[in-house]
Amino acid sequence: MHVCFADYHYRLQPRPQHTASPAHKMSLTSVGTSLSGLIATHNGLQLLTPGCNSVTRLDNDPSDGKVKLLSGGGSGHEPAHAGYVGAGMLSGAICGDIFSSPSVASILDCLRTVAVGRDDARVIFIVKNYTGDRLNFGLAVERARVGLGYGDDVRMLLVDDDCSIERGQVRASVGKRGLAGVVLVHKILGAMAEDGVGLDEVHGFGEGLVRNLGTIGFTFRAVGDRLENVEIGKGIHGEPGVYTMPACGDFEGIVEFLLKKLEKCVPKAAEVVLMVNNLGGTSEFLMGIFLKSLLDKVKQSYTVKRTYCGTFLSSLDQAGISVTLLNLGYSPKLLQYLDYEVSVPSMLFGRKRCNLPPSAVATVSPIEVLQSSSGVPTCTITEQFGAKLASTVITFVCEALISCKDMLNTIDKEAGDGDTGSTISRGAQAILDQLNANKLDLTHPANLLQQISIILERDMGGSSGALYSLFFQGASKIFTEGGDQRVTLNLWRQALTAGNDTIAKYALTQLGDRTMLDPLREGELAMKGALEGGKATLEAVECFTKGCEEAARATQHMVARAGRASYAASSGEGDRKYQHPDPGAHAVSIWARALLEACKQVIVVL
Repeated sequence: MHVCFADYHYRLQPRPQHTASPAHKMSLTSVGTSLSGLIATHNGLQLLTPGCNSVTRLDNDPSDGKVKLLSGGGSGHEPAHAGYVGAGMLSGAICGDIFSSPSVASILDCLRTVAVGRDDARVIFIVKNYTGDRLNFGLAVERARVGLGYGDDVRMLLVDDDCSIERGQVRASVGKRGLAGVVLVHKILGAMAEDGVGLDEVHGFGEGLVRNLGTIGFTFRAVGDRLENVEIGKGIHGEPGVYTMPACGDFEGIVEFLLKKLEKCVPKAAEVVLMVNNLGGTSEFLMGIFLKSLLDKVKQSYTVKRTYCGTFLSSLDQAGISVTLLNLGYSPKLLQYLDYEVSVPSMLFGRKRCNLPPSAVATVSPIEVLQSSSGVPTCTITEQFGAKLASTVITFVCEALISCKDMLNTIDKEAGDGDTGSTISRGAQAILDQLNANKLDLTHPANLLQQISIILERDMGGSSGALYSLFFQGASKIFTEGGDQRVTLNLWRQALTAGNDTIAKYALTQLGDRTMLDPLREGELAMKGALEGGKATLEAVECFTKGCEEAARATQHMVARAGRASYAASSGEGDRKYQHPDPGAHAVSIWARALLEACKQVIVVL
């Protein structure tokens, strides 16, 4: 092989072929290895191990009273988010596998590192609006507040700056996506946090900031002097674009389309900050050509006060560009915050790290996952709702779900991956295993529900695992808020409401979206009506069961508005006639019937 450099010729020797031993084999998709390389070349950072895949500031002081900003998501978007950890921006970043949300355990490990003392905790999770991130970060927030005792001083800020999807175009459960505008949120809120601004003010300012951001991107394939396969509104995980354009010889038409969409988020004539983001695989040559086209036109509509250009949030090596506008009319302090000096690995906002101590690796001690650590007094069960009833209900429910695995998989093949039954039965078996090992706290409902939440998040997996984990975590709060009070069926009904509200809060689902929330809500309303009508315990439970079953059957005739099936609906396949109910909803009806049968076995006095 010959390589020519000007007038010099070198012969490159073939690389010796050998196979690395398993102990030294380095995966090209290992997040931990990538982060190890980051901290090896940048001072002032700390990599959390084992397996946390989180980076924090080495100089973090949990007791300094300042707000700690944490962010993260799937890897593959570098330099986001670990590249923005440091003074003036993030206190920490949690990195999942490529294009996959980080685990709840990793999120909590990062939280416990930057906010060790719960009394001093002031933490905001900045989260891009994707279902996996919403669910996992949301579950971490709920678990931190109740299970770990952090209370309301842990908040979540959702960023949904995508202008390609207009409000009302899709249901909230699909929603506008979080894109490169999140980096400006890091920068601005990071300056506020570094200056010692309080938690309420930073969080409230962030909510308004997101409403004044707009981002739209596009991807393409450059073939000679033409742009082909142009997709506008394509997601940062390779999701198909919302719009397509024919092949073209320049960026003019694309720029005009982008600006029309941005004008719906940021009004014309506004003073703005412009951020042009390389999605990872666009040459600097083409970036320059695009910038010339963009700047000529954007200045006809806006007064541009700052322009940032670079790779701020990528999509691996995707050839594409995104454009973000920030409306400076939101606050006169925005430019001051943007100009705030930072010390982070990414050089896009300047970098001063040479005088910082070398980065390090820190070991995070694991949480005892099935042991409540909040120290909050909780309700203790009465004789009627005793350990025997709890054990019987768990056994009946789990065995019923395991026995229906194949049926649920078959139903799921109609509009999904065909794995709902396998996923749910895996979670059910994990709960049974813990019950048989006598590791579940059957006498304290709050602890029991938190334990089940942890088991499902850890062992069940998928969106079903996250949703059920949120459900049980949310339900557990009812048994801690009232202290050591008597457990009644009405208290369980309140827990059901709290669990449903928690699912709706983070999954953004509504009644009629064709999800598990449809039967859960109808069951909740049926039980509430029965109790208000003076019905006895078993009658009220039976009303819950029948409400779940009727609502689950009704999902057969609904259009999917959430989850994977919703994308088929939004692409024009949503009017299809289903032969089966939603598999997640049907699973609820299965365990609701099993719950009733278990109650009949134990509760003998009506």
